[in-house]
Amino acid sequence: MITERVNKKILAIHFSKSAANYDRCALLQKEIAFQLVEWADQEDILSLEGARVLEIGCGTGFLTGFLAEKLKPASYLAIDLAQGMLETARSKLDRWSSGVRLFQADGEYLPFSPGSFDLVASSTTFQWFNALEESLVGIHRALRPGGRLLFATLGRDTFRELKEAYRTSAGQMGIKLTPSRYGPPLPGPHELTDFLLSAGFKKPVLKRQIKYEFFPSAREYMQSIKNRGFNNPNYRPMNFQVERNLLRKTIDYYDKRFRVAGRVYARYEVFFFQSRLP
Repeated sequence: MITERVNKKILAIHFSKSAANYDRCALLQKEIAFQLVEWADQEDILSLEGARVLEIGCGTGFLTGFLAEKLKPASYLAIDLAQGMLETARSKLDRWSSGVRLFQADGEYLPFSPGSFDLVASSTTFQWFNALEESLVGIHRALRPGGRLLFATLGRDTFRELKEAYRTSAGQMGIKLTPSRYGPPLPGPHELTDFLLSAGFKKPVLKRQIKYEFFPSAREYMQSIKNRGFNNPNYRPMNFQVERNLLRKTIDYYDKRFRVAGRVYARYEVFFFQSRLP
């Protein structure tokens, strides 16, 4: 799905740097995690007693807290690539179930024995994977028969406005930006469904939502991306003056083109998925 592999080392650095202020800045990510758990609860996905849970990409613990409160699991292993995120999450351990453990690992590659978990969950992490289809095969293997997968991820309509602003501004300057400039390509709903079916998941259930954030200016919006660790880990700058001019033109275009009621807006396409094994 991704032609240029996500630089996981840089990704971990970005998220670790953002960890101290993440809870204050990442309100949208917190909302997505909450909605994921509420939806799963309504669909009876969380009717598990003594569950063994694996959370992939726990960050500072938004989903961890919501799920641990709902499930009261026998064991809950939360993993994340960024050590800084785990340190922030570790400060919250006394609020959660005593079964929660935190561990640094890349959730794209799972070393667990077959049938190790009753539930695998993740929120706004899979969009950073280099080979999601292969990762879903590993998740399927790690689940026991009757086990459940629950996740939310971002779709390709996310950052549509920012991509247009960069593309248009670069065109005005006679610059052709590489695809990696816009970050990893994001999947569509049919692609995600096909990945799940190919991995062996049966009858995956999908819910799609479009969400918006609003900011006083494009510059503040772009700063918020950096504050949350979402800045492109594969970004390779051009000449300093060229970059400076491109940024200025991009911000100017965004401020004029994507403004409503005095504020600029940013769109996020969110997919909520759930599936059970036979």
